[in-house]
Amino acid sequence: MDQRLIATTPFILYLALCGLFGIALSTADAPLTQGQPAFIAIVGLVGPLVAIGLIWARNYSYGAPVLVSTMLTNAWFVTYFFFIHDNPANVFAVSGTGATALLAGTVGLIAGSLLTAGVGCWLWYRESPGFRSAVDQLVGPSDAEH
Repeated sequence: MDQRLIATTPFILYLALCGLFGIALSTADAPLTQGQPAFIAIVGLVGPLVAIGLIWARNYSYGAPVLVSTMLTNAWFVTYFFFIHDNPANVFAVSGTGATALLAGTVGLIAGSLLTAGVGCWLWYRESPGFRSAVDQLVGPSDAEH
C-alpha cells in the first residue's frame, strides 16, 4: 500500500473529528479568547494540510516532521486549554446541552491528533535515515543483532 495513503487516512479521520469538535464548540457555551481560533486554525488545520501536501508531493523529509510537530502541538494545546487551564471553555466548566458533545469532541480531537502524529512518526522513521539513527541510538541495540 502507498505510504501516502497510510499517512492520509488518520488525517482524514482527524479532519472529521475537527468537524465534530467545531459543531460541539458551537453548541456549547465555551468562549474562546481573541487569538485562540486563529491558533487552532493555523496549527490544527493549515499546518497539517501543508504537511499532507508535502507528503503527497513525496517530500517526506519536510512533510513528516511538519505533520508530527503540528499534530503534537495541537494535541498539547487542546489538552491544556480544554482540560487543564481554568477558563470558561474548560470542558468541566461548560454546562448545558452541548457539554457532553464538547467533552466527546475534545477527547476525539486529542486522540485523532495523537494517532496522526504517530503515523507521521512512522513515516518519518521510515523515510529519514537521520531520524531513524537517532531513534535507534535512543532505543539502543536489539538483542536480535547479537
